[in-house]
Amino acid sequence: MRLPLLFACPAFVGLLTALAAPAVAIEISTGSMLGPRYKQDRFYVRGGSTAAWELTYGGGRFRRKVRGSLAMVRVTQGVFDDEWLNERSYDAEANTDRLIEQLDLYKQHGIGGIVVGLQGGDPGYAREVNGVARNASADLGEKSGALVSAYNPDGSLKPNWMARLDKLLLAANQRGLVVCLVLFQQDQDESLASREAIVNAASNVARHLIEINARNVMLDVADAWDEPEGHWDHRWFIPRYVEYLIRAVRDQFQHADFTLPIGASSGSGMLYPISLARLCDMVLLQGDGRTAADKLARSRQFKQYGRPVLMVSDSNGEMSTKAELERERAIAEAYMQGASGWSYVPARTANRFPFDYRLPESSAIEDSWPQAKRHPAYFRAMLEHIAKIVLRKPPSSAGKGN
Repeated sequence: MRLPLLFACPAFVGLLTALAAPAVAIEISTGSMLGPRYKQDRFYVRGGSTAAWELTYGGGRFRRKVRGSLAMVRVTQGVFDDEWLNERSYDAEANTDRLIEQLDLYKQHGIGGIVVGLQGGDPGYAREVNGVARNASADLGEKSGALVSAYNPDGSLKPNWMARLDKLLLAANQRGLVVCLVLFQQDQDESLASREAIVNAASNVARHLIEINARNVMLDVADAWDEPEGHWDHRWFIPRYVEYLIRAVRDQFQHADFTLPIGASSGSGMLYPISLARLCDMVLLQGDGRTAADKLARSRQFKQYGRPVLMVSDSNGEMSTKAELERERAIAEAYMQGASGWSYVPARTANRFPFDYRLPESSAIEDSWPQAKRHPAYFRAMLEHIAKIVLRKPPSSAGKGN
């Protein structure tokens, strides 16, 4: 039985058109999915099965240059739990609740969605940083590794993970936010018992999203699917058969009354074969460690595919310096206006255990400050800049920025 609460709005409410409005349920699609009358490389939303599809960021609140794109925040740890973690206490449900508490503030800064993982991401374990002396990989076992996965070994879904996911999807949907959901990542694919279990897991997620009528979701089937094969397990099943995995997910929507955009994100090499692009509904890229020139060249190259080009991971501000801030601001603007979207990665706050999703009062930054003070301020500074890119009238800054 579907849960009608998720999509109860009968008329279209454009993505983020009312910053303080309650319940603005949305459905996400792409022009390439909708047909030739639509801009093939743009994102579209609507509020109900009979409503008209409209470009994201439509309406007078938003700058014309960003229509059809998405600004996102990569918070892959939003439903995180490490079942082997014993060095310190951790409350997975409270972690998800803390992220939900910040969604309104992100939205006020022009954020259109978040990126969340069903196998988390590197939590940045380090004894000197967070008191956890273990590796992020499930390969190393319970004593020194991590078990961060929404899937049982056979590919069935863990109820507690799904409960957190459902709560987060509903909270995002009520605010008119999209969720890019990452299904698999390299440190945790070995938590599944076999290649068949991987396919089962992906199919089960699709069926679950259909069951709860979660239309505000985009699917990233594999995080950095084309990274060197040695990082993937099961005889490198995911990088070798990523197209098969995408088809298995899409098959689940054959008898549903909606479908979701599906893709698989590249690694930092930013390669995307045309055969994969034709199969996917969007070109998902990761630009970590690449120069701005490389990133822009790739986005121009892939526009010929007639798919939205979305940067889902682009970690530039690891040290949160002023120089990094200027570079990251520039690439954010270039991708929001020249491609189809960009994701900010708060690597040292929201994605490092124990995960802090908050913004400080001020975005002022000095390179001489300790990192614990610079990183949160950098987070706010980037969201303030995204607001300037997206909104005609950004919210006033609470503190003096740069």
